[in-house]
Amino acid sequence: MANLTKDDLWKAFSALMGALILPLAAWVWNTNEVVAELQNDLGDAEETISVLEKKIMGADDNSKQIIGMEKDIEYMKGSLSRIESLVTKRKD
Repeated sequence: MANLTKDDLWKAFSALMGALILPLAAWVWNTNEVVAELQNDLGDAEETISVLEKKIMGADDNSKQIIGMEKDIEYMKGSLSRIESLVTKRKD
């Protein structure tokens, strides 16, 4: 049997570490790319959400204006019906 020297042990240890480190480095690299992609997607999503929130606020203002107009129309209908009743009473 051949004698193992420190040099042989060091070579085996280096090969073992290389077999472990390289796949881990590739995994870290891929994970970093995925995280960067997710951050980009998050930025796009936040931008879309802010645009939608502005649209919702605008729609809320529009709905309040529509409700106000409906109340005005109801008031005008009431006023017109009172005027109509006054006009029809004079004819009698």
